[in-house]
Amino acid sequence: MIERRQHKRVEVSFWASLKHPLLGTITCDIQDMSISGVSIKLDEELNFFVMMELDVRIHGEGWDETMPALPVRVVRVQAQEIGLQFVESCEEIWAPQDDEFDLAQADLDLGVSAMAEQLGEQV
Repeated sequence: MIERRQHKRVEVSFWASLKHPLLGTITCDIQDMSISGVSIKLDEELNFFVMMELDVRIHGEGWDETMPALPVRVVRVQAQEIGLQFVESCEEIWAPQDDEFDLAQADLDLGVSAMAEQLGEQV
């Protein structure tokens, strides 16, 4: 599968409450998060569909509980796993810690070094 994400996703220990006029309020765990969206896991399958819009409130240690709900759009539905994209950028509100980016960069650097070594051996 081709990776099309623009922003690095990181695992977080947050949970969310989703609000929709027809579904009411639903709680779920957040699997990972980036500045452009979240991946959630529901306890049961619900009638979510791509392009559906909801409001999400994020909860958990390190998250500002006074933050208002954020509008999101469903971009992926796979059984109980749902991909949500923030309608507006979340960059000013939350971003992964620098050390998480440093680890991602280190992984990238190692991958590039290994690839260069492999290519060098083939030449």
